[in-house]
Amino acid sequence: MQEQALLCRGVLWPAEPGTPKLALRDENDEARNIALDSGVELGFGVLPGRWCLGHQLVHDRTHRTQVPCPTGAEVQRGTQCESCEAADQSRAMHDFHRSGRAGAGLRDYLMQEHWLYVASFAHGVSKIGTAANPSKWRRLAEQGAVSARYVGLAADGAQVRILEDLVTREMGFPQQVRAQSKVRGLLDSRTSLAALDGETSERASRVREFLASLPKQGGETFRVVDEPWIAPAQAAALLEGWETNALQPYPADLTVGGHGFTVASVLGQGLGVRLGNAPDLFVADASLLKGRKLVLGQYVTESPAIQSALF
Repeated sequence: MQEQALLCRGVLWPAEPGTPKLALRDENDEARNIALDSGVELGFGVLPGRWCLGHQLVHDRTHRTQVPCPTGAEVQRGTQCESCEAADQSRAMHDFHRSGRAGAGLRDYLMQEHWLYVASFAHGVSKIGTAANPSKWRRLAEQGAVSARYVGLAADGAQVRILEDLVTREMGFPQQVRAQSKVRGLLDSRTSLAALDGETSERASRVREFLASLPKQGGETFRVVDEPWIAPAQAAALLEGWETNALQPYPADLTVGGHGFTVASVLGQGLGVRLGNAPDLFVADASLLKGRKLVLGQYVTESPAIQSALF
């Protein structure tokens, strides 16, 4: 019997340090997730097209419902069709500090402590970002940070986003970094992990100084913090290969055809994979699988001929 098509949501990280999973849902919206432990073998074929991932209903700070797309719509860009984008209750969080508009569930979610952080990625770019307290570690893990520092703790999500906007406006820190550039950065090491961590620390220090200089508003409950983020243990092989320029680009288009490999390492949405008996570690971008339908099976990606260094 042929395996059914599974809708892929990319790599999912747990709230606390632990094993990431390739998030897959079957036609009944039942989870068919695959734990991405080191040594796990993955084989799948990618069907044509890209599909809406549905929308979220936010009930309170700890409960959400992921609703599959009612029409199973195909999308040309992003991860949602227009209907699901309009119905997604989580989207309002990004503008709540300006509009004040949010449903009861999202408002409850936003009324908990939020962290402000500076994160750096493999291509050397740093960003300012926020994370609700329960997502403190996961938020950075899922983004593929190489190094990060928490710089502040706010009483709620509105306050932390006001500060995030201030840092962007006054200090030039971006709030978004393209997912694919984070993974591509692993293939072009221009620094060491220690050097990048030093740059992150210096940038975070400047942000802390800026935050400490801001005048306090009535009733404001925000404090500057100095705390490192710890990268996931699963990223070790990728980070070692990045430092030594030993990583290779995955040799096939992950959005089409059949693929088979052994997972050795995971950083954000980036997979460090081995092909057959080849010793090389290849970098595959699992963010390209979001919205794709996969059929699990005995597929194999052949290792290309790689010329070793002569000296």
